[in-house]
Amino acid sequence: MRVLVGYATAKGATRGIAERIATGLEQAGHTVDSRELSAVTSVGAYDVLVVGSAIHNGQWLPDAADALERLGPDLRGRAVWAYSVSSVGASSSLLSPRVARYLRRATPEPKAVQALRSTADVRGHRFFAGTIAPGDWPGVGRIVFRLMGGHYGDARDWADIDEWAATVRAESDDDVR
Repeated sequence: MRVLVGYATAKGATRGIAERIATGLEQAGHTVDSRELSAVTSVGAYDVLVVGSAIHNGQWLPDAADALERLGPDLRGRAVWAYSVSSVGASSSLLSPRVARYLRRATPEPKAVQALRSTADVRGHRFFAGTIAPGDWPGVGRIVFRLMGGHYGDARDWADIDEWAATVRAESDDDVR
């Protein structure tokens, strides 16, 4: 099975998650290409797509949203898995536990993922926490981050990412059979 793991990253955390997913799929015997979504010109050669983006201001990065819009006709009916990387993931967070619980319930899917659902066969969407360094949130954002109980560092939950990639692998293998 040929898989594209496409991503849009701002500081590199999303690329790291994409590489981890790609490695898991490769270890299962799949042929995997991992690349920035802005560089993807066609998806016709792939059986499955795994696409993800960093979240800024509640939305996917413009490079990711633009790529999905550009590739729209080629995505029709195709099996796609999506993930978003922000300060709060499904199993870990850079924010206080209380704020993370609230945001997990209240945060809608990014508009790019909602639009993707109208075109492709989106099998799942997962939020992962990423990384934040002291200079990543400027000015007032830094103050808000600290008020929300934010802490700098790497909150990527590799076990959760591996588990999600295993789900992608298992369900995609079932589709091919």
